[in-house]
Amino acid sequence: MSNPAFTSLYASLQDLSRTLVKAAKYAVGAISTMSWPTLMLSAVGLALLLTIVPLVLTLFVLFMVIKLVNGYVTDRATRGPATPYTPVKTEGQ
Repeated sequence: MSNPAFTSLYASLQDLSRTLVKAAKYAVGAISTMSWPTLMLSAVGLALLLTIVPLVLTLFVLFMVIKLVNGYVTDRATRGPATPYTPVKTEGQ
């Protein structure tokens, strides 16, 4: 008796592998027809993309954390310590 979940997963993995092989063959064909200057330019562009994007994302997260910490510290100093609730007296009291 075969497991239907395993069969479905196996079929999905086969489809994924066929798609990846097809994409790799297309990429190899495209690279083999490129001239040397175009190939160098695309390699430099890919290298810049792979190094700049993670750097930008890391700096974005770092600055957001600094902004949140700074906002928390300055807001707490401005407002002062938390005080318990005290009801406001009306004029009749």
